[in-house]
Amino acid sequence: MLQKQLQEEHKALDKKFKFITDLQALMTKYDQSTEDLLAILSSASATPVSKRGRKPGIKKSTAKVSASSALKKPRKKAAPRPLRTFKHPKSGEVTETRAPQVDKVIKAWAKELKVDWRSLEV
Repeated sequence: MLQKQLQEEHKALDKKFKFITDLQALMTKYDQSTEDLLAILSSASATPVSKRGRKPGIKKSTAKVSASSALKKPRKKAAPRPLRTFKHPKSGEVTETRAPQVDKVIKAWAKELKVDWRSLEV
């Protein structure tokens, strides 16, 4: 048990050490000091971060298009529903529709025959 706890602490320390060395490497690469880093972190923590939506008091202008929205790809249209054929068993009348669950003719047939509209599909 003690061995397992020591291994977990060792992993945590290794992770922290790796983070510190990576951070120091980045700071030297971009010629930043610890004071600069503290200033960046303190200014970032001073401004509240909103998870969703706009900041209060800011109205969205319809005339302006933001750079990020201008670069977005347009949405693809959903594929059209397949054309389905239904037949009235007694009269032999046939109808085609893409939305049978709301088609008035098919609903009337199903009500008249006292069956589910799905059973009328050819």
